[in-house]
Amino acid sequence: ARYLEGLWANDTLPSISQGYGEAFLGRTFDGVARTLVDQQVEFSESGQIYTLDARITDLGQPLRITLAWTDAPGVPYAAAYVNNLDLEVEVGGQTYLGNVFSGASSIPGGQADAVNNLESVFLPAGTDGEFRVRVRASNIAGDGVPGDSDLTDQDFALVIYNGSQVLGYL
Repeated sequence: ARYLEGLWANDTLPSISQGYGEAFLGRTFDGVARTLVDQQVEFSESGQIYTLDARITDLGQPLRITLAWTDAPGVPYAAAYVNNLDLEVEVGGQTYLGNVFSGASSIPGGQADAVNNLESVFLPAGTDGEFRVRVRASNIAGDGVPGDSDLTDQDFALVIYNGSQVLGYL
């Protein structure tokens, strides 16, 4: 997505006016390195953590990391969400949490998003070095992967734009 400015936009992401921004196919086909984790990891209980270490590949491009999962169905008379995964990104001595933004960029600190099943960390071009991505299974209370024998589980998809996986750096 591309950040929108102007009337009803120019706000902090994600927002009611623009979500995460306008679809931008140019970024989809630009040849910048990506790391993908697509339903390859499955959490079976709360407290589990998936960690991925990577390196920024192009200083002229932003670092964009998005976590998404299909949550187990909620009940109509309570909160619609059941399972909760949280995105954390550690880079340059700072920790960024999913969906903690000021305008179009993530900011350090804040609180983990306990409601949304899509979380992102967007850092501007010029961010350099190695970084660590953590996906935390903060709450696994429902069947996020139907059709298997586990009634409390959750898989996810993780997309890292402008990052190549490396083995251990911290």
